[in-house]
Amino acid sequence: MNGENKKGRYKFDDALEACGFGKYNYCLLIICCVLILAMYIDIFGFSVLLPSVACDFALSNTQQGLLSALPLVGTMVSSYAWGLCADTLGRRKTLLIAMPIGSSISLLTSIAPNYIGLCVLRFFSAFFLSSANTGAFVLLGESVPNHHRKQFMFFMASSTMIGQLCTCLPALGIFRLKFHVDVPWLQMTYRPWRLLLQTLSIPGIVMIILMTFFKESPKFLVSKGREEEAIDVLKTMYNWNTGASKESYMVTSVYLEQSELKSGTDKSVVKRIWNQTAPLFKPPLLKNSLMLYFILLCAYMTSTGFTMWIPTMTNAYFNGGDIAGKTFCEVASHAARRPPSTNETLSISQDCDDVIKPNTLYAVMVYSGLCGALNFTLTFLVGPLGQKTTTLLIFIITLMCGVFLLFVKIPMLSIMMFFIFPYVSLILGNINTYLVDLNPTYLRGMATCLSVLVARGFGFISVQIIATFLADHCVPLVITYIILGLLGLIAALFLPSDIRKQETYQEDNCKKISANCTEMGSVEKY
Repeated sequence: MNGENKKGRYKFDDALEACGFGKYNYCLLIICCVLILAMYIDIFGFSVLLPSVACDFALSNTQQGLLSALPLVGTMVSSYAWGLCADTLGRRKTLLIAMPIGSSISLLTSIAPNYIGLCVLRFFSAFFLSSANTGAFVLLGESVPNHHRKQFMFFMASSTMIGQLCTCLPALGIFRLKFHVDVPWLQMTYRPWRLLLQTLSIPGIVMIILMTFFKESPKFLVSKGREEEAIDVLKTMYNWNTGASKESYMVTSVYLEQSELKSGTDKSVVKRIWNQTAPLFKPPLLKNSLMLYFILLCAYMTSTGFTMWIPTMTNAYFNGGDIAGKTFCEVASHAARRPPSTNETLSISQDCDDVIKPNTLYAVMVYSGLCGALNFTLTFLVGPLGQKTTTLLIFIITLMCGVFLLFVKIPMLSIMMFFIFPYVSLILGNINTYLVDLNPTYLRGMATCLSVLVARGFGFISVQIIATFLADHCVPLVITYIILGLLGLIAALFLPSDIRKQETYQEDNCKKISANCTEMGSVEKY
């Protein structure tokens, strides 16, 4: 704004700066973080309950693997749908439609009478709750001034890594309760794990109610030609942040630069999706796309696959069995071979309340909390070390832990190695940055969207593989994942050493991809 206090027509970023920075932004940050967290609790937090659920329903390893992985499928299937809804209906409206449905289904999950019902409800709860992945991120990004945007996006990303921590906190109290109430008309027994599922649904419901007091993304409204509504939203933000009256807001008209306007004229949804996807897999972007998505594949098959099993495997170390002098695979294989059988009804009613040990919950809290702390630390290390060096270090450290996992026979050290091995997921921030910097602006949104599809899709496959082979082929299984990580490390060696945003590079790529380069940036994420 150059210090001038004149009313008139301004670029969107300048108009947003004029709103100030304060209460509106912080409150929206909290709401969006909790909504994102609700989605990740639904996907990854359920793994904390899995030992109790498996005991109650007498599930095999394969059934547990499918139950854990179905939310990944729900997220993957709905990714495109919520992206299109956010771009057509609005970011806030998408959240207000989808999130209440997802939270309601999560509540219904807590009273599922059998395994099939639980699977179906888990799929659809993730399907709708995954709208937060697009809606919340974009709504916050478009409602925060530029000089605070990266910081706020980082806080949002960090909130995705503490899902299991936030699940364990109420679980510590709830799993101490000893009750099982038969509910014949629902054909189920009400147990502590069901109460925990209901408790975990509450924060998301509360945040959706609070979201009704906030406004749509002003940038979305401007892009749709609804300038008066956008000005009203900006005035509300100005009033919240500064305490001044709306009438004193200096912006009377707002506009977007040409690079931020949509260039696509196709009305067909399928054609729009194709036009935003196909260029990523054609020269000159083909090489970078294949390399980056392969690295993600290697990392997330390891990370997601083992993360889903962390509570179950950790619980094996605290169940009172003989683990002294045994490697991780010896302990894990033994635990995987003894799921409760369907004829153990009497013992289940007595023992399922105690199947998850308190030490397991504390250990999982350490795993999840440490993951968030490391992600926070990496944001300060990426600058001096560089993206490529940081990515290589993450691969090297996690692979070393995977190798040690095969030989270490000290229980606590074995658990620590098992925890660090899936931390290869910490490369996600760097890979998404590469996807943004190495692609033209108008393809960046789709490039990052596809990274979610790759991570969740291959994560689903990985959970099934681990469920199938853990009991009888643990050592070959771990070796296979170590080799997979090694392939990811080799691919990462070919990453650019230093990423700088060079407009000439992007424009050159754009000229090779599209004749209409002046409208580059039509799908800018924030």
